[in-house]
Amino acid sequence: MFAKKNLVAAAALMALVGAAQADVKVYGSVEASFGSYEDAHTKGDSTRATKVSSGNMMTSFIGFSGSEDLGGGLKAEFALESFLATDTGSNLPNLASGFWGRGSFVALNGGFGKLALGQYDNPLFTSGYTYNPFGSSMAFSPTMRHLYSGGSIAATPLPGFAAVGFDTGFVNSITYETPNLGGFSAIAQFAPKESTNANAQNSYSVGATYAAGPFGASLTYVKGGQGLNTAYLADQKVIDFGTSYDFGVVKLFGQYTSVKTKSVFYTPATLVTGLDVDAKIYQVGVSVPVTDKGSVLVSYGENKSDVGAALGGGEFKDRVFSLGYDHFLSKRTDVYAVFSNNTQSNTGNDESGQTFAFGIKHAF
Repeated sequence: MFAKKNLVAAAALMALVGAAQADVKVYGSVEASFGSYEDAHTKGDSTRATKVSSGNMMTSFIGFSGSEDLGGGLKAEFALESFLATDTGSNLPNLASGFWGRGSFVALNGGFGKLALGQYDNPLFTSGYTYNPFGSSMAFSPTMRHLYSGGSIAATPLPGFAAVGFDTGFVNSITYETPNLGGFSAIAQFAPKESTNANAQNSYSVGATYAAGPFGASLTYVKGGQGLNTAYLADQKVIDFGTSYDFGVVKLFGQYTSVKTKSVFYTPATLVTGLDVDAKIYQVGVSVPVTDKGSVLVSYGENKSDVGAALGGGEFKDRVFSLGYDHFLSKRTDVYAVFSNNTQSNTGNDESGQTFAFGIKHAF
């Protein structure tokens, strides 16, 4: 028994030593809100619900990352990150049903840049949260709602509102990031289709960014292909431009995105062609610091989609206006209050909905 206890203690000590050498960190963000939530609806048919919700200002997650110094300026790195729902305690998988749905990669980082294998953030997602005042909010940021939830605060994609058919990070991908050269940086990403299906396609993306001083801008191109093992079910081409300028007393944001959809896999074996959607998405916003700890956030965005005959034809519009106040109680904890108005129209049929919410966000 004594020898067995010593063996367990030695194994625990070796694990701690290994973790110290690998410089492993545990980190994440936990967010929840209380409010009255409502999707756009026809008059007299409200979807309003009072609830405690999670991930509205930023999707909660837990992550583990580590690095090892290999010498000569070269490092080995890894990250494993999982989305979670604070209100229910459940895991939020990605489109590929992965537990580590936020990120899972191993990489080499050095003077040449960074080379990563696995699931890694797509540059469209990075541009989306960088150039709007509400960041990665899937509920209050017009850009993030139009790109990833089809205009629904419930994050349910709606046909005709052209949410992109891929995750915020590409799974099964190889990614290269250049070093920062005087404010300029670039990224290239490739996700093979991993399928012999004749309709399957590879996915790839490229992006270039300049960020120095008060000015920032990025240009991104994404080709989202259909692959049975990637869960990306739409043939899409995306061009995105984002910019911001910080005047000190106010920071301005602007974004424009074009999303062209040609066909969709409803199931891995069922390809439906002719589901053409040509979407034009834009967003303008401001962030105004009113104290050293608090800022007023304002953002307006529109998704205008021309839909092909297979989806009934016509023009769809989704507009989101969000007004909020974000106050930091410390470097890691902030509270916020937001009002958001959503209007939708489809060939003359107008719908609207308003949301009011108060939330707490804590980073660790």
